[in-house]
Parts: sequence; C-alpha cells; structure tokens
Amino acid sequence: MVTIPFSILPAPLVFSLAKKMAGIGSLVSAMNPSLKIDLLQADIKMTPKEYGAVAFIVATSNMLLIALLFIIFGALFKQSIPLILIAGVAIILFGASFFSVLMMPRISATKRVRSLDNNLIPSLRQLLIEVRSGVTLFQAMSSVTEGYGEVSVEFKRIVEHINVGVSESEALNEASKRNLSFKFRRVLWHISNSLTVGSDIAVSLSDMIDELSKEKMDDIRRYGQELNPWTMMYMMLAVVIPSLGITIAAIILSFLNISLPKMLVLPGVIAFLIFFQLFFINFVKSRRPVVE
Repeated sequence: MVTIPFSILPAPLVFSLAKKMAGIGSLVSAMNPSLKIDLLQADIKMTPKEYGAVAFIVATSNMLLIALLFIIFGALFKQSIPLILIAGVAIILFGASFFSVLMMPRISATKRVRSLDNNLIPSLRQLLIEVRSGVTLFQAMSSVTEGYGEVSVEFKRIVEHINVGVSESEALNEASKRNLSFKFRRVLWHISNSLTVGSDIAVSLSDMIDELSKEKMDDIRRYGQELNPWTMMYMMLAVVIPSLGITIAAIILSFLNISLPKMLVLPGVIAFLIFFQLFFINFVKSRRPVVE
C-alpha cells in the first residue's frame, strides 16, 4: 500500500475517490509532465493520473478541514472570524498540500539515491572480499542482498532475475537502466564489462572502491566549504533580524505614529524562529555526506 503524505483521510478511501476522479487526475498529470518519471524513480506503483487525483483529494480535504476548524473555533469562543481570512488560509493550505504531495515522489527518489550512494562503498567492500575469497559473482551478490538498504534491494532484484534464467550480464544491464543513482549505475557497468571481456572482477571492484572513496572525500571537503555561507545566513536570519530588526522597525514605526500589535509580533517571531530552525537543521542534515 502506498503511503499518502499529509492526508487526513484513510488511504483506501483516497484511492477509491481517486478512481472516480480520473478526469482531474489527467489534468494534474498533464500539468506536471515529470510526474511519471518521478513515480518510476521513487518506485511508487501508481500511474500519474491516479497520483494526480490523490494529490487533489488530499489538498481538498485539508482545505475543507481547516475551514471547518476556523468556523468551530469561532463558534466556541464566540468570535466572528472574517470569511476572507478563512478563505485565504484554506486556499494557502490547499496549495501547500497539493504541491507537497506532488513533490513527494521526487523527494522519495532523492532519498533512494542517497541511500544507494551511502551504502555503496560498504557493499562493494563485501563483494570484493567475497570475490577474492574464491566464491562466484552470483554468490557474492547474494551475500549483499541484506543489510545495505537500497543497495541490497537492487542486488536482490538482480539475483532474482538471474534465478529465473537471465544471464548475469543482462541482469546487471537491466538494473543499470532502471536505476537513478549514477554511481550505482557506474558500478554495474564496470562489473558487466568485466564479465563481458573476461577481466578480473576483483580488480574492477577495487578500482571502483578507491574512486568512490576519493569522491566521498571531495564531498566532505565541499560540505565543509558550504557551511561558512550557510552559517552566516543562519546568524542573520535567526539572530540579527529577530533582535535588531524588530528594534529598528519599532523605532521607524514610532516616528510614523504606527504602533506594533504586540499580541501578533511576539507569536509571529517565535513561529518564524521555530520554522526556520527546523528548516535549517533539516537542510544542513540533508546535505551532510555520510561517512562509513
């Protein structure tokens, strides 16, 4: 069952409604031509039409929910909430939910690439040890079908194809065509070429491990260099602007006889800081190379 992000409705109900809204799904998929490739790379077994309808249903249900909550809270606290405010917030939530769901396949595909790249060197080291110990390539690939994340998933598919009668070289070529990680495809190409020309696979694996290790070191250096501007941006947005910015704004507005609504400024600043802190931490974490 495919996990539906940001959905308040149960997945079976969403899928059932999506089948009845094929027209809207077709329109959404036509507006996003890359959706088909994103779903394929994310290994999501849905058509672009179905996923487009799912995105519309999730966004619509979230929009209706937030509008209903505004009306309920207004009734409970006996406050008249302007309809334009309710409509504005509902429309913003609709757009945020809609585009977030549409972006999830691309985000999932990116996570798969990172998982493949991060587990590639350890899995190749085990392959090299197995091959040098005298076992066949098929047995070596079977030994890495567990414990290495997405790399194990891909090698498990390769082993399954070989078990049903596909040659090792052909199974490797098929895996390289469907895979989205350039590093993993390059490894498969080297192994396949070694099988084709009859060269020593252990030498090819050793060369690939050395090359990938050097690329990993380059990634770590680049990450260290990137931290300086990101740290400066963090200091500006999380420290300087909330403190000095509010003070300067208060002084300027005092000359213009405009008073700041204190009940809105403080919660707004706190909400901004919380959002920015979470965003910055996740952003830096996503760019950090994994060291085995």
